[in-house]
Amino acid sequence: MADDLLASNLFSLKGKVALITGGGRGIGKVIAKAFVRNGARVYIASRKKEILDMAAAELNALGPGDCFGIKADLNSKEACERLATEIGDREKGKLDILVNNSGTVFDGTLFDFPEEWWENIYNLNVKSVFYLTIACFPLLEKASHKPDDPSRVIIIGSISGIGEGDLRGIVEAKRVTSVPYNTSKAAVHSIAKNLAVHFTPRGVNVNVIAPGVIFTNMTSDKDIQACISEVPQGRLGVESDIAGSALFLASHAGSWVSGIIIPVDGGTLLRNKELGMKMAKL
Repeated sequence: MADDLLASNLFSLKGKVALITGGGRGIGKVIAKAFVRNGARVYIASRKKEILDMAAAELNALGPGDCFGIKADLNSKEACERLATEIGDREKGKLDILVNNSGTVFDGTLFDFPEEWWENIYNLNVKSVFYLTIACFPLLEKASHKPDDPSRVIIIGSISGIGEGDLRGIVEAKRVTSVPYNTSKAAVHSIAKNLAVHFTPRGVNVNVIAPGVIFTNMTSDKDIQACISEVPQGRLGVESDIAGSALFLASHAGSWVSGIIIPVDGGTLLRNKELGMKMAKL
């Protein structure tokens, strides 16, 4: 029993198979790296094969797990089903961990936001998450060792889907809006909670990681300067912050956790709450 409490056992992913969308860079690559370093066989999927190939080579050099890239554009139900079929063919119909990480954002003005951008945001941030999870469910259910070791679905949401609205744009009197992105993340949080109701009794946990701004190879200097003052902890998130949460939810340590949203934001939501209270007094 004592061995179950060792970190090396609690957080090990040895022998597990994971699929991570958008796994070639940014947060997806961070999670892929954490999983490979802890023994998993990881498939990363995105539209750009050259990015996947570079990421897979880098992670395979680290080990002890391994990594493979699969080119996939997840903007349709059919594409999601094709990816699930390919994973099933490669892994004899089983998948232990699905990480829905792919997403997009567009900067636009509040009163002139192009309709096609709404569609692009919702296709990738919301619809593909639903259809890929549904398509992968038979693989996840088959791999599950319920009740002690369920399969896992981890959805990368955002604190933007939890907070007090488009506060930054309002307070600074800007017309630039993140309303479509924010609402897509709120929608995907709802999808996760609803799927958890259906999947948890069948041996598949569903949870959300809701990051603030994480410093990765996709973070610009502009992001750093604009966002760091909004974080009560005084810094942006780093690789280990997001990796730790993902490992917790994917490993034995998180086997009794389903249907929750974990903000990983250095207290940023506390700041948003403060701004919301100020706005209420205006």
